[in-house]
Amino acid sequence: MQKGVSAIFNSKKARESGSQTYEIHNQVNAGPYNNQPSSLPQQRLADACLPPIPNMYHVKYGTVAPTKERFEEHKAQYRRQRDTFRADPRSSVELSAWKRVDNGFNYQLLNQSGKAFVPPALVGKQYQASDTFFSEYALHNPSSLILSSSTHSYIIGNMASYDGRQYPLAPTEKRPEGQGFCHTLVIPRERVYNVVDPDATANDCFLLKEMRAHFIRFMSTDGGKAALLARAKKALTDQDRKLTFAKDNDAYTSEIRQAVYADFDVGSRIFMKLKQDDFIFGFHVFPENSIGHLHMHVFPSWEALREWSTRDYDYKTVPFEAIMEVERGQ
Repeated sequence: MQKGVSAIFNSKKARESGSQTYEIHNQVNAGPYNNQPSSLPQQRLADACLPPIPNMYHVKYGTVAPTKERFEEHKAQYRRQRDTFRADPRSSVELSAWKRVDNGFNYQLLNQSGKAFVPPALVGKQYQASDTFFSEYALHNPSSLILSSSTHSYIIGNMASYDGRQYPLAPTEKRPEGQGFCHTLVIPRERVYNVVDPDATANDCFLLKEMRAHFIRFMSTDGGKAALLARAKKALTDQDRKLTFAKDNDAYTSEIRQAVYADFDVGSRIFMKLKQDDFIFGFHVFPENSIGHLHMHVFPSWEALREWSTRDYDYKTVPFEAIMEVERGQ
């Protein structure tokens, strides 16, 4: 039996009490779906150890579904949506046309949402009709947006801030902020439509494994985490600047603004201590994808680093591990 101690920083309580405290959990039979609470006392940030708390499955669903049950649901979700896509006779035809950059093709399946490809207003300017915002990414974007590149993939930062308090006028559902602190994306360099695209899982899921390994390798290098933090800080300050000049932004008070930056500083200190097992690697499976180009969502699993981020997409964020099990016939 493995035992460990996991700590979650509660920044709300810290601001109210003036101290930095943790809620401590005891991890019995440690694993991504088996956390149990403990009666251990709270500890200060400087004294607490920081192993992972993968909590994606019990934050949104609470006691409605056991964490292992939710993992199995995600497996079934992926299997069902993958099989439905591949059984559609349009899928292979449209994938073939899209990958040869056929800009005159009518993509009824791939662009059925009307949002998978770039908006028509951008076609003929910077983009072609079959482009997505991630296709040929280096061609359409400044190199500063690419945090790391490998032979097969790019690591890019999420353009939206992770902090929902910076979107005071957003609807209560389908909020625009990221899913966690330093929400990052890993995208293939070549045209691969979604995780349901056979090219995504070909050769024992080589591409998916490479994308995950690329992120782990990058965040483990000197300066890797600092670069991820810098990109998250830029998204935060960019949104802050928009709010400064926006009308009807009374909800974004000076007190909230100060709290946003203070929490970023606290989150940054926690983020620097994270290990590879402290991250969720997930995919939004067609037809619940946004952009029509494969992208892996990467964000911390810690509750402390998801406090101000959206949970609206957790239901459709199928983890890397679930996809691996399905593809291996499990």
